Amino acid sequence: MDEKISVLLRLLLAAIFGGLLGWERGRADKPADIRTMILIGAGASMFAMLGQQLIHVGGDEAIIRADPTRVLSYIISGVGFLGAGAILHSKRSIIGLTTAASIWVVAAIGAACGVGEFLIAFFLFAIAFITLWTPWVVALADGTVDEENGNGNGNGPHTLE
Repeated sequence: MDEKISVLLRLLLAAIFGGLLGWERGRADKPADIRTMILIGAGASMFAMLGQQLIHVGGDEAIIRADPTRVLSYIISGVGFLGAGAILHSKRSIIGLTTAASIWVVAAIGAACGVGEFLIAFFLFAIAFITLWTPWVVALADGTVDEENGNGNGNGPHTLE
């Protein structure tokens, strides 16, 4: 496959998977919505591809001087910083943990796409999407979530995280 098409495919898949998870977060009225998740997924994908590029440019000797897996570790810590910003803590509650975890998973999906592991990216996306969407489906089936306001009584945001 042409290198440019490969890069485009990796970025697009990361953006699509991240966008779908961001769509769910936006539907849940969470701050990390579709745009945020697209940017995180595509950015992680590009950083992973750049890490791989280090080896291709320098050959086997570059592996000794530059460890491309460090790029992945920095993606994890950088995205952890973003996730920490999504968590709100008060005296009696903590909110945003699911959104923070979603940010972390979208980065992992993007990194998997970036290194060409599309099957891993797809299965991680499927696990995350099912995990995030299942409470909505159950609540809708039970009649405890209304379509417009996301809750059972129509008086504000829903409580599903």
